[in-house]
Amino acid sequence: MNYLIVTTDPVSAEQDALEYAKSYNPSDVFWVKKSSDKKEITVDVINDMINQSNLSAVADKKLFIVFQAELMNTSAQNKLLKTIEEASNTTVLFLCQNLDRILPTIRSRCMIKYHQTKENKTIQQLETSNPDTTDIKKAAHQFMTANTIDTALSCLPILSKPENLTLALYALNHELSLADFTVEKKLRIYQALAKITRNIAANCNATNTFDLLLLARF
Repeated sequence: MNYLIVTTDPVSAEQDALEYAKSYNPSDVFWVKKSSDKKEITVDVINDMINQSNLSAVADKKLFIVFQAELMNTSAQNKLLKTIEEASNTTVLFLCQNLDRILPTIRSRCMIKYHQTKENKTIQQLETSNPDTTDIKKAAHQFMTANTIDTALSCLPILSKPENLTLALYALNHELSLADFTVEKKLRIYQALAKITRNIAANCNATNTFDLLLLARF
């Protein structure tokens, strides 16, 4: 059985995958990631994975963990179809944040599970109790897709309200994971979001830090 794990928290999902991998012989566990010089997981990476899957397992079965599976380009995903359908000595664990970027042909060959962390459960509770939840999500989406600084600026009042900060950061991180920005720009925005998070943890005035987020966005 192959699994497609959808997560909003890739770090936590990776840690859980490592725990799951402990049930396999260490020599039979392989991580599949994009090359450092590429923006996608390309066919050459998948070819290496397929070649490895064709070899006998040291113990009972091999485990391949595909990190950021949504980065596989179409050719790479198509190349995998036969392997995940026919390989009897291989389990593939796909970790992804955006299920829409996974081809239907891959999805149909996997059991889809939604990764839950303590943070996810807290967010679900906050979403239920906060009357601004819908507006927060809309504002986060508008902020990350805004074409002008004025449009982005108009989103900040609801996002920076103290009682909305946790939900706002969650929504902004989610929208950033979907955004089509350069790696450098994403990193700048992630760093600004991380600073807001640190200010919250330190009981500092996090709302002022949104100026840094605005600068990182533009």
